[in-house]
Amino acid sequence: MVDCTVYIDEAGDLGINRGTRWFVLSAVIVDKAKELQIRRRLSTIKTRLNLNTIHMRNIADFSKRAFIVREINCEDFTYMNVLVDTSKFDEAKIPSPIIAYNYVCKYLLQRVSWFMESTGRVGDVILSARGTSRDGELIQYIQDKLLPYPNNSINDTVFKKISAKAASSWDMLQLADICATTMFWSYEVNGFGFTVPCFSIAMQNHLYVKKHTVKSYGIKFFKNEMQPDLTELRKTRFCAKTERTPGATTT
Repeated sequence: MVDCTVYIDEAGDLGINRGTRWFVLSAVIVDKAKELQIRRRLSTIKTRLNLNTIHMRNIADFSKRAFIVREINCEDFTYMNVLVDTSKFDEAKIPSPIIAYNYVCKYLLQRVSWFMESTGRVGDVILSARGTSRDGELIQYIQDKLLPYPNNSINDTVFKKISAKAASSWDMLQLADICATTMFWSYEVNGFGFTVPCFSIAMQNHLYVKKHTVKSYGIKFFKNEMQPDLTELRKTRFCAKTERTPGATTT
């Protein structure tokens, strides 16, 4: 069995009908034998950009974002995401963000366990800590409610210790931040009316793929009806291909 670590972080606000429209929960799986190399890469990035911590949301410069993605893209890891359109929640069934988060976590850990089982991996899970009592509550929920029940379709045998760490002091969680935030930017419309998918597209070779598809594996929408209309989504993507105007010429 290959020993690995699962790093979990989020991007966006899961508040129902408030905050951000999109919420992303991401898991990054790294073999422990590869961690030292990735840590060195993260350290090199931070030195070059004069950063103490890589927190993508706080980096406004496009070139710096692109540099981070280009450099980390050279490393060996796999990640998967659960995406939630918070404007399409059924509040009668999911009345609070805490209940919603528990469901999102279930879908994510399903996919993590499928990948680990199919590739002969076992490992620890490290959550990005919020610094509140919710950290301990979430760990207990995963251990006592999610993992033990077979109806959740999670293979609990691939998981070992579950803990929560602060991303500022646990550098590998900064890799999870990169993955979650770049996926979030692909769907969340910014203040100028754009989404920015180029970073997650650049990292697409790291997404979990099963049966030659990434849908429902590397990218899982919380509900099928939350998958955005592609025509509308392309309108927010400045670099998306559009139909040429009849009779138009290029120079």
